[in-house]
Order: sequence, then C-alpha cells, then structure tokens
Amino acid sequence: MPIIACGINHKTAPIELREKVVFPPEKLALFLQDLSQNENIREAVLLSTCNRSELYCDTDDINKITDWFCRHHQLSSVELSSVLYFHRNEKAVEHIMNVACGLDSMVLGESQILGQMKEAFSESCAAGMVGTLFNRLFQQIFAVAKEVRTNTAVGACPVSVSSATVNFLKENYVGDMAKSKILLIGAGGTIDLVMRHLQPLTPQKITIVNRSKDNARELAKKYTVQSASIDDLPHLLPLADIIISSTGSTTPVVTEAMLRECIQSIFIVDIAVPRDVEASAAVLPNIKLHSIDDLKSIIQKNMRGREHAADKAREVIKQRTHDFMAWLHSLDLVATTIRAYRKQIEDLCEGELSKSLRQLQRGDNPEQVLAVFARALTQKLLHTPTVQLRQAGFEGRIEVLQLAHQLFAISELELN
Repeated sequence: MPIIACGINHKTAPIELREKVVFPPEKLALFLQDLSQNENIREAVLLSTCNRSELYCDTDDINKITDWFCRHHQLSSVELSSVLYFHRNEKAVEHIMNVACGLDSMVLGESQILGQMKEAFSESCAAGMVGTLFNRLFQQIFAVAKEVRTNTAVGACPVSVSSATVNFLKENYVGDMAKSKILLIGAGGTIDLVMRHLQPLTPQKITIVNRSKDNARELAKKYTVQSASIDDLPHLLPLADIIISSTGSTTPVVTEAMLRECIQSIFIVDIAVPRDVEASAAVLPNIKLHSIDDLKSIIQKNMRGREHAADKAREVIKQRTHDFMAWLHSLDLVATTIRAYRKQIEDLCEGELSKSLRQLQRGDNPEQVLAVFARALTQKLLHTPTVQLRQAGFEGRIEVLQLAHQLFAISELELN
C-alpha cells in the first residue's frame, strides 16, 4: 500500500505556473473519478489552494501521476519536471501532516489550510475514493493538527495572507491611506480578513465588489462600507486608488483593456490564484501590479520568533508519523502471517487429499477413506496448536491461553 504525496507549491513553482495547475472545487469529483477509472488509483485526496496543488494517493505507478497532471493542465513533462515533487510512504505522511499543521504554508502556522484539507477529504469520501487506509491516515492527520494547535505556539498571533497584504500596502503604497479609495474584489474569507485589517487605517472609501451582489452586500454591511456588482467594475476601476482582489474565478476579472481606461495611479495587490488581474496590465505606466508571491518578504518578517514553536510541532509530527507507519507495517505483518498460515493449512489438506484420492483409485471403501481423511487432517491441524497451548500452560503464560480463546472463538459453554 504505497502512499504517495505529489504536487507543486509556492516553494517550487512561481505563480505563473501555479495558476495553470489548479483543480476547481466544483470539478473535484470529476478529477477523482478519472483517477479511479483511468489511472488505477485505489484511494486519493486532491488538495488545491492558492499556494499548492497536491495529490495524495495509494498507487504503484508514479509515472502515471506525472502524465495525469500534464494531461489535465495541458503542460509538458518538461515544464512540470523541475517543480513537481514526490514523497513516498513515511515521507509522504510526514509531508501531509506538515501541510495540515500549516508548517509548509507561505504563512507559517496559518489555520485555513486545515479547513481546506478537511473539505478535500470530504469530497474524496463523497466520490468513493477513501478506503480503510486513507480514512485512518486522515483521521490521524486531523488529530495531529489539533494536537499541534493545542500543545505548541505555532498558531499563536497568526500571520495571514490578508494581514500580510495590508502590511505590504503600508510599506509600499506611497499615497495617503486615509485619503485613498479602496476597491475590494471578492467577498470570501480572505477579503473579510482584509477588511478587518484595513479598518484601523480609516481609508476615505471602501467598496466591495462580487459576482453575488447579496454576498457583497452582506460583507459590506458587516463593516459599514459600500458594495456593488461585478458588472459595475468598468465604472469603479477609474475611481480607485487601491485594488485588492481575491476571487475564485479561473479567468481574470480585471483585464488590461479595462485598466487602460484609468488615468489615475492604481496600486493593485492580486492575491488570487489563478490571478484575477490580467498579468499584462503590469506594463501600463500608471499601474503598480503585485501578486501573492510579492508578499513573501512581509510574511518572512512576521515569521521570526515562531520557528522554535515550529520545531516543536515538527517533533510531534515525526512521532505521529512513526506511529502511523508502525500501524501500517503491522497490517503488512498481519497479511503476511495470514497468507503463510493459509498456505500451511492448504499444504496439509493437499497432502491428505492426495493420499485419499490414491486410496479411492485403488477401490478402497469411500466411507472409510473419508473417515481416515477427516481424522488425519484434524490431527495434523490440531497438533501444533495443542503442543503450544500445553507448553504455555506449563510455563504459566495465561495470556496465551486467553488469546487462544479469542483466536479460536471458544465460548464459556464449550469449556464446561
């Protein structure tokens, strides 16, 4: 049962490539179905976020996985070979645990990834791609994440992409924040947190734009700001000094052509993957366009002081990984033992059956042949267990006798 963890993330691939390797939530079931039917994948979980796209699976052929990634994202193996990583068995389990605990995130210790992994696991369960192995694995992973949160300081005073975005603004925006007009595109959790960090800066005006006017209106009401429909973007862009965007769109919602109509200077932080703002807009002289990858320096500054807590968390993860692999190896030992025992019994049966067939061919009485066959087979089946049980009783090893009761399903009535 080889466990494989493979994919790309913010450490191995730039945003230009990450945004091409995305598994949209609404299509996860189709991707999982394809893995099951065409790639001989026994169990699988697909995780796709703004900073990583990873496949966790039980398979014997990792070459098929590379081909699968390439085929579904129209990429060549050359493009992916340098950024696609593979972890097997113990390293795979340890990697998944690190991801769930936020230790492999751009923002060390961020908690959002755990919720995303739980959603990915739930999707795989619904698609029938989770069996005994992955059910046990992910329950262990979620328990470890809880343990790390509870017993280490890795999640204390968490830095988020949202807070990093606002800090990036404070360090790099040359205008007066209090006099600026800010346009927020999206109405999900990330923009909600952005709003929370923006409010103390008291910008002149904030407008939230979203495809769902109801969602935009609800979030705007929470912070007492304005809202608008995504259809109003062409009219709102020329009024904005700052734009922060984070939607789930797979195509740009702000194009170069739309921004070309703006004559004012606009500072844009696009924290969506795939990107919400067309990359070519960066050539416009009045546009200062930044992506989520530009936040790394801000995030690194805020991570200092939490590395000690991260080291403690990694120690917990290593121990829990060892525990899981010990359980997995025990399954292998059980399977090997069962196979060996079955072969032993089959060999005994085959030997006695051959004798009986020869007797029947000689014309011996069938009833007598069957009686001898049954008696001889019974004696041979019972000989070794009987010798071992007598020896255990002589040595006072009561636990062996108790185990025999359980193993052979001996009831109390049979002992009387």
